[in-house]
Amino acid sequence: MHELHLMTQVVKAAETKLSETVDGKLSAVRLKVSALSHLLAHDQSALQTAFMLAARGTKVEGATLELIPIPSDAWCPQCRRDIVVTQSQEACSACGGPLVMGSEGPEAVIHELVIKE
Repeated sequence: MHELHLMTQVVKAAETKLSETVDGKLSAVRLKVSALSHLLAHDQSALQTAFMLAARGTKVEGATLELIPIPSDAWCPQCRRDIVVTQSQEACSACGGPLVMGSEGPEAVIHELVIKE
């Protein structure tokens, strides 16, 4: 259920951006997602399904969801060092300790709306 709530927020944001653009059919919503985001740990087909359900009856209906992982800053309290994470991982690659996500901003943001003219 958490996925559906999150995808509803994505659909609302996409609709807001669509109202500011030219006419056309939306074919994809591309999200930049932090490498430490729980979104990347989810089954991608479950996210697509939640996105489809959230988009039903909106201007976003029929579009696909694309996730673009982006590197994220993290900190290892055990090693006391900053590291850059490029894929979903919960443990420090040096010591195996748990990672603390950096405060770089939101874990997901709409990068691009792909519109067919």
